[in-house]
Amino acid sequence: MKVGDLMSLQEQKRYIGEKVQVKNEKNLGVITRIDNERGLVYVQFKRMREVGYPYPEAFEQGYLSMKISKK
Repeated sequence: MKVGDLMSLQEQKRYIGEKVQVKNEKNLGVITRIDNERGLVYVQFKRMREVGYPYPEAFEQGYLSMKISKK
């Protein structure tokens, strides 16, 4: 099973720009991109710091939690 099989491209695009709470981080981050080839989701924090987390394992294990805004 590929990483991209878990979520459709349209669902992934919906998460870009959404806020996430990362375990052991005091501030919220924003999802900037999802890279299916490398299996990473990139989260940007204040001061332009961007960190890649394993995708989708980070969501499944509770390391990243979505703070979805209602649109």
